[in-house]
Amino acid sequence: MVNRSLCSLFLLIFISCATQADILHQDNDTNSFDDDYSSFDYISLSTKENRTPVESYYLGIAYLRNYDHVLEAKNNCKAFENFEFAADNNIVDAIFVLGTMYYNGACVERDVDKAGELFIEAGSKGYVQAQALLARAYWGENTRDLFVTDLAEAKKWLKKAAENGDAPSAIGLAYFYEHGLAGDENPSLAFKWRLKASSLPYGEFSLGYFQPLGRYYEKGYGTEVDLIQAYKYYDLSGSIGGAGRSRLSKKMTNEQIAEARQQSRQWQEEHRHFNPGYNGLQRQSDGSYR
Repeated sequence: MVNRSLCSLFLLIFISCATQADILHQDNDTNSFDDDYSSFDYISLSTKENRTPVESYYLGIAYLRNYDHVLEAKNNCKAFENFEFAADNNIVDAIFVLGTMYYNGACVERDVDKAGELFIEAGSKGYVQAQALLARAYWGENTRDLFVTDLAEAKKWLKKAAENGDAPSAIGLAYFYEHGLAGDENPSLAFKWRLKASSLPYGEFSLGYFQPLGRYYEKGYGTEVDLIQAYKYYDLSGSIGGAGRSRLSKKMTNEQIAEARQQSRQWQEEHRHFNPGYNGLQRQSDGSYR
């Protein structure tokens, strides 16, 4: 009886592991994706009879996008076949791409409902690109025909995506908390997600996102008043922070302004993300500013 119970337990563990969803890359705009994509011989892979789900996913990408011209031509239908096999075998990235193909009507008849189901499936399995897309769709900002606008659902997916590392979703979530969308205004959470966004790994982060942080620190919204930090974030915002810098400079000492500018420059140098022309810096051939 004990052995039979143990066997049953091991079988359950095996089934759980075998059906666990796999995420290959949360963001395809990375060196790791490029390395993985370039590791296959796609001509040989296209004629291979028994491909693994991972091989099928990358072959699907090759047929869909043909990055680096690894195949003779793009082929949406062959891409679809490979993504479908990978998705059936729990490659979450493939589930998301299938959603985009149904949404755009690539190789299949356009089916917005099916696309939405696939996006929700991928998002529920932790795929950050799907979570961010769902948030914007429910917000009514992108893919507006995908769902009826529902701010509560938008906030739910913004939170999932932000917690999963998506910077634009963190900014969107901060906006929800600041303006009390789909709930009460919450200054401390608005401040938290605005501040956290710059350290998140996914999605494009713009220095213009810092302008509200300058206002938060200047007014004491969700945090303590700190004029040095306020000036720093206005400074990081570039030209759109000009009015804030001008306003604060009348309340600050020269030493405080110098400290704020130093912190701004330090942040830019550490993150290698510069405002062109900042403090006389000029763009160099290696991409740096000096």
